Amino acid sequence: MIKHCLFVVVALACMAFWQTGCQKGSMAISDAEAAAITSICGVDASEFLDISIDVITKELAGKFPAVTRVLKHENLFAFILKPVAYNGPITLALVIDGKQGESVGLRIIDHVETPHYVRDIENAWFMDRFLGKTAYEYLTITRLQARTESDIVAITGATVTTEAIVNGVNAAFGVFQEHTLGWEADEVPYMVRFEPGLGDGPVENGNLVIRAYGAILGQVSLEEIRAMPSVKRTMSIHSSAGVTQHSFRGTLLLNILEHIDQDIMTQYESVEAIGVDDYISSIKMEEVLSENSVFVMYEDNELPLMTRDGKPGAMRIVVINDIFGQRFTNYLLEIALESEVSQG
Repeated sequence: MIKHCLFVVVALACMAFWQTGCQKGSMAISDAEAAAITSICGVDASEFLDISIDVITKELAGKFPAVTRVLKHENLFAFILKPVAYNGPITLALVIDGKQGESVGLRIIDHVETPHYVRDIENAWFMDRFLGKTAYEYLTITRLQARTESDIVAITGATVTTEAIVNGVNAAFGVFQEHTLGWEADEVPYMVRFEPGLGDGPVENGNLVIRAYGAILGQVSLEEIRAMPSVKRTMSIHSSAGVTQHSFRGTLLLNILEHIDQDIMTQYESVEAIGVDDYISSIKMEEVLSENSVFVMYEDNELPLMTRDGKPGAMRIVVINDIFGQRFTNYLLEIALESEVSQG
């Protein structure tokens, strides 16, 4: 009996403590969350008051489930967000200037995405895309170039992750609009909906885009590629389906890069060939510079390569010494240039 009474007393005391802590907004944020907030706005996170219990009502929690915490210091609102991407949640910190009605900055605190595919998401050139965005309208995703202030260019090869991050930011914007402005905002999903593409999705339009760290250096059309010195290469490719024979026609990738900028080969250490299906293959620049090594092909067995939707006009990266085709990229869309040291 005594043990039972003691258990009840302890339970009631814990409940009272938990309720008091929530009412006062005293639930501590993690060190990583605090550091992210401080790095964004320059104000020590300890100066922020946790107003989550007042802001995240049952209704707003249902409309904007990615928002887990809201903190406030003077005109600054800090949000801890957990949208779900390809492999799981991404923890984000976002700060909004309530007086100006725009984002001060965004930081990624933690994620479980595959590092190879999302290596760029923490680089400054990507994070800066979320700086100074108006909180009065939702962000949208585009594939190549931003056409409006609310457009966020997706990282090719990490489009699902980009979409999740945008979902998180939009959820914060939605809470800000409803709580601070009194508007009625559209709900924002916390999990990426696996539907075909972003908008209409990427398409093979007969152009190959060359980019580095988010900036487009140029693009070259299939017609221009066909006008470059061409070669025919015959090879056998081994796969789970057996051995297939191919007679490719195309041009050296080196010719295309030189067409864009002669200095590319000395400024970057590797290239990543990206297909319309977000498949990525990595190739060292020394391989690109090697004779008879890396090609952009546009014909196979005297016929044009077919696009993903069955039309002529596709391009494919072919690495001649790769008989297993592991680094072949079909439906070629972009070439991303990289240095060994990531530029943050």
